[in-house]
Amino acid sequence: CELQVCDEDIYLDDKHATAVFRIVQESLTNIGRHAEASKVDIVLEQRDGQFVLQVRDNGQGFDPAVRKDKSFGLVGMQERALMLGGELEISSAPGCGTVIKLCIPVSNVWSKE
Repeated sequence: CELQVCDEDIYLDDKHATAVFRIVQESLTNIGRHAEASKVDIVLEQRDGQFVLQVRDNGQGFDPAVRKDKSFGLVGMQERALMLGGELEISSAPGCGTVIKLCIPVSNVWSKE
């Protein structure tokens, strides 16, 4: 697992930092339980007026359109993203790994207090 922080000036208030942490945590939990991945990359950056988090793995992937009963992890991540005024994109296909991408407008997350 590798973490790349592309911008040293990323500031999050407690609410946003906790939500981003929980999204990363759930992503890593899902990778550990299901993906059979040998590599995970986590990237944090500011790009085009957005705070962007990506969690990428080289695991077995899945079909995001197929929902498992009693599985709320992905739904919970999407709800957290919406509560931050952002959006969460899940890109995956069987045999192709998975990318979880969170985008939040910078104006919603930057605070140098």
